[in-house]
Amino acid sequence: MEVQSTELKCSLCKSEVNDYCPEFIEQLKTKYGNFKDFQLFYNNFKKDPDSVCDLCPTCRINSWRDKYTNCPQVRPHARTTNAPKNRWSNIILFIITILAFVFGLYSHTDTSDTKYLTVLSENQLKSTMELLENKLSSSEQQQSILKKLNGAFSRLREPGEPIIFMLLHDDASKKTTDCLASYASISAKKHIFTNSSKSLWIDGSEWTSYTDLNQDNLLYEKLTTSLEENEVLVLENLQDLPWSLAKTLHHLCDTENPKFAKAMYMLELRVIDDLKQLSDGQKIVVAERAMNRVWQNAPNEYRAALISRLTSYVDTVLWESDQPCSRESFIRISP
Repeated sequence: MEVQSTELKCSLCKSEVNDYCPEFIEQLKTKYGNFKDFQLFYNNFKKDPDSVCDLCPTCRINSWRDKYTNCPQVRPHARTTNAPKNRWSNIILFIITILAFVFGLYSHTDTSDTKYLTVLSENQLKSTMELLENKLSSSEQQQSILKKLNGAFSRLREPGEPIIFMLLHDDASKKTTDCLASYASISAKKHIFTNSSKSLWIDGSEWTSYTDLNQDNLLYEKLTTSLEENEVLVLENLQDLPWSLAKTLHHLCDTENPKFAKAMYMLELRVIDDLKQLSDGQKIVVAERAMNRVWQNAPNEYRAALISRLTSYVDTVLWESDQPCSRESFIRISP
C-alpha cells in the first residue's frame, strides 16, 4: 500500500513547516493576542495544528510585521516533545560555537594578512564611494543619492542583510536613472562584490504577461543560480513586474532570512507624481503609493511587508540626459 507524504510546506518559501510548537504559540499569543489575525490563527491552531502550516513561522511573522511594528520580535522554536533536553542541547551547541569562533579569531590575529570579520571593510567602502563621486556631480540632489548609497553599502557591515536601493524617476529621467544604476553596480562590483565581473539586469516590462500564479517560481528559478555567482541585480521598470513574480523579491530581500546575505538590488520605479522638492519621507510615500497601485490585487499583508522592505533606501532622479549607458558589464535575464 502506498504511503502518502505528510510533509507540510510553506506556500510562499516552500520550506518544510514544523516549527509551531506550543511554546512558540504562547509567545505569539503574548505579543499578538489582541489582533484579529492572530485570533483567527489561534482558533485554527487549536482545532487542527496542521491547518496553520500553510505558512512557515518566518513568512507568517513577516506578513504581520508591517501591521504590528510596535511589537517585539518573536522567533520560532522547533516543535518538540522534550523541551528541557533541547534547551541543554542548544546551550552545548552555543558553547561549542563560541569556542570555535574565539579559536578562529585567535588563529588569525598574529598574521599580517588579517581577514575582516565583516563582509565590508573601510577601504572597500571608501574605494567604492570614490568611484561614484567621480561619476556624479556636486549638485545637492546627486550628493543626496551618494549619501544614501554610502548608508546602504554600510549595511554589509552586519552580514545577513542585502542592500536594497530604489530610484524613483519619470519618463524624462529614465536614461539618467539607468546610468546611475549602472554606475552604482559597476562601482560595487569593482571593490565589494568581486566574485565575478558581471552584474545582472532585468527589465520588468518583459515579464508583464506572466500573471499566472502557477508561474510564480519562474523568476526565482532564473535568478537564484545567477545571483549566487554575480551578487548584484538591477531591476528596471519595477512597476511593470506582475505580483505573481514580484513576490519573489520577498525571499531575496528579507532582512532576517534572505536567500543571499551578501547581495545588492538596484530598483528603478517609474512614478507619475511630481518628484521635485520632496522630503525623504515624501519620497517613501510616493514609492509606496506607486507599488500599492500596481499590485493592488495582491493580499494586503504580503504586499505591505514587501513594500516596507523595498523602501529601505529611496531617492529621486531629477536630471535628464540623452546619453545611453553601456550594458556590457551586465548579464540580461529574460523570460
